Amino acid sequence: MLSKIKLLVFVFIIFGLSAYFFISNPSYQNSIQARVYYFLGNYDSAYELAKKAYEQDSYNKMANTVMTQSKIAKKYEIYIKQGNEYLKKIDSISAKKEYSEADKFRVKMMSEIMIEGYKDLKPSTLTDESLIENSKKMQKKFIQLYKELF
Repeated sequence: MLSKIKLLVFVFIIFGLSAYFFISNPSYQNSIQARVYYFLGNYDSAYELAKKAYEQDSYNKMANTVMTQSKIAKKYEIYIKQGNEYLKKIDSISAKKEYSEADKFRVKMMSEIMIEGYKDLKPSTLTDESLIENSKKMQKKFIQLYKELF
């Protein structure tokens, strides 16, 4: 019975020391905060904090993971944002009564850029599913547009 109490006290001491280490270490504080930003979808802030934490302690695996995942997520966000901008431009071109050859070429180039750009996105197991799904939908829109027009 006494040995179980000693073991329990030992576990609590180890847990307490670990918690104190994470609370008092600025690198781990930044990486925990970066992880929170990552899960909230603020990938820019997550990347910056994780980078800062990794520079403070290069053995901080959490900071390295959050930094890498934020970089991947930012690529997805950029792809989706670019696709939305291209769709707005294509809508403004399609609102014209007459299309010039230059307009057709612009639409073709925007579609090809978005179709090929999707191939550069490399998801990981930790990449947000909504980003992956939105980027797939974006690529499908441009594939359909390309098939219809060209």
